Amino acid sequence: MKQNNQHIDEQLLKAILEETSSDQDKQEFQKWIQADSANKDTFLKMQKIWKSSKGIEVFQKIDEAADWKIIKAKSGKTVQLKKVNLFMQYAATVLVLLSLSLVYLYQTTPGFGKYAEYKSLQTKNQIVLADGTEVFLNKESKIVYPKYFNSKVRNVEMEGEAYFQVKPDPTKPFIIKSGNAIIEVLGTSFNVKNEMDGTTIVSVNSGKVSLKNQKTQEIVYLTKGEKGIIQKRKVSESKNEELNFNSWKTNVLTFKDTPIAKVFSDLENYYGVKITNRSAKLDTLTYTNSFSNAPINKVIDELELLLKVHITQKGNHLTITDGKN
Repeated sequence: MKQNNQHIDEQLLKAILEETSSDQDKQEFQKWIQADSANKDTFLKMQKIWKSSKGIEVFQKIDEAADWKIIKAKSGKTVQLKKVNLFMQYAATVLVLLSLSLVYLYQTTPGFGKYAEYKSLQTKNQIVLADGTEVFLNKESKIVYPKYFNSKVRNVEMEGEAYFQVKPDPTKPFIIKSGNAIIEVLGTSFNVKNEMDGTTIVSVNSGKVSLKNQKTQEIVYLTKGEKGIIQKRKVSESKNEELNFNSWKTNVLTFKDTPIAKVFSDLENYYGVKITNRSAKLDTLTYTNSFSNAPINKVIDELELLLKVHITQKGNHLTITDGKN
């Protein structure tokens, strides 16, 4: 059963972090940790920040004795040294906790410190990262990335769909986290699509990519013309026969003896429409054609001409029926 969160003295917590605590301090600290699971989570986060900051410089520069001399000289009053030291200790503790909070925000919050966040809404966008990597974001997608790549790896996180042209750097692998997928490359171009149900699809256009399920640690390696799929706990790889996997970026739709159902599916994805087929004669047909930057009305005209059907458009809904010979 979860216990009530009990108070812990800030100086004791600071001593634990600095590894200068006494046996009695350690016993009190353990009681606090065991009192509530949230206490342990809080301390682990603070410990991680403390270690990564390697000590807050502004805190290290505090000279309590010198500060007390200044206060005493200006006040002209006699104050007990014990009380002043106590005041300085609490002031230093507040400064440390504030500094830790700022470090935490700097290291974890996009837009505040070293990370930036970019969201595309109803338009597609292109951004260039600090290393020269180009990222093309599809509509309603998001990427979180460092403003500068100073570590041994180049880490980014994304949601939605994006096409990456990674700047080659053998010394710094480029790693993308998307859903349950971890994608690692050195320099290549590929498409990543994270679907609503959590499925992640990676289609490689050039180079070599590793795709890992972070839950099961299962990994596959993909090269040009291949795709990998992570769906729940399963990872699979296959030849990429999707001609239009990055049509959202190229604005080119290509069909080569493509079954009609697949044609309609690709058109729905690209144009954001819903297609209802009420012409039974189309079910067994295939379609060959291509469209480049074509508006939807041009596509409708082409389909009516080649398939000899009638298409009615109401908003984003297209209905296909027999009737045009």
